[in-house]
Amino acid sequence: MRTSAVLEHGKRRLHEPAARVLLAAARRRPTTAGAALCYHRVGDPQGRQGYELVPALGSRLFVEQLRLVRRRFRLVTASELPDAVAARRRGARFPLAVTFDDDLSGHASISLDLLRSARIPATFFVGGGSLDGPRAFYWESLQAALDAGMAADDPLLPRVEAAAGPGGAHRVADAIRLLPRRDRDALIVALTERAGGDLREIGLAEPELRRLVDAGFEIGFHTRDHESLDQLGDGELAAVLRDGRERLEDISGRRLRTVAYPFGLADARVADAARAAGFQTGYTLAAVPVLATDDPLLLGRFQPSFASAGRTALELARALAGAGRR
Repeated sequence: MRTSAVLEHGKRRLHEPAARVLLAAARRRPTTAGAALCYHRVGDPQGRQGYELVPALGSRLFVEQLRLVRRRFRLVTASELPDAVAARRRGARFPLAVTFDDDLSGHASISLDLLRSARIPATFFVGGGSLDGPRAFYWESLQAALDAGMAADDPLLPRVEAAAGPGGAHRVADAIRLLPRRDRDALIVALTERAGGDLREIGLAEPELRRLVDAGFEIGFHTRDHESLDQLGDGELAAVLRDGRERLEDISGRRLRTVAYPFGLADARVADAARAAGFQTGYTLAAVPVLATDDPLLLGRFQPSFASAGRTALELARALAGAGRR
């Protein structure tokens, strides 16, 4: 093993002990704070960050992270987190919510059993767009086309600087996100053809969603069409916060009062629209702890480390140790 690799391995071994010390010190303060984790795809082999748009987090690493947060935090659902934060007292564990975004079949076929084995409550934010059949979003079609050999600087795609190389696919995907809806839909068709036209495994079907519900996991709303809400006019914004929600409520057997904003993007206007639509809690992807003083419709979430469970714990510990000082 090369010297740099040995040093990196040594640093990783120190992450979890360092996190434990930081959390122990932070717990002695009466800080009303907590945190949320946001996962997407889980499975093997582990994906490559920077090259894949939604890489899979390896199952073994996922289980290690679950075990670690179970030891160090008070685990709650996403809807319970604000109240748990407000109720926290000096010496108590910090509350933490484990959440998942997107309509992915792996939620039911992989993540469900791993969560249940680790006795971890979780919230799945879904849109319901694939309940009746496969539905590919543009980033899924783009990834499939790239996997089939298409270059990130292909003339079919929007031109972006440094499309080739690490991060290039993400820059292309972000440019597609900002295209008009009609242009994006046309591009999905073209990308699907480049990928071979077979995206039958895309999406979360109704039986799979029912498996999550029957297992006792919380369901939240992620909007059916996964539009960037901050780019929509007021009328469209109100509509997308409503469309598809009722059917998900019928399946889950409860009102959906918690929303995760697509791409983690939201501002005060989006939060106000979510509030007007009857949501009580809303999550972004801002990597900040949840404080009792936060707007409950603009709460942050951390994304887990692809390097180690200790790294994830250390990032959470550092944020909570500094909570209330931002």
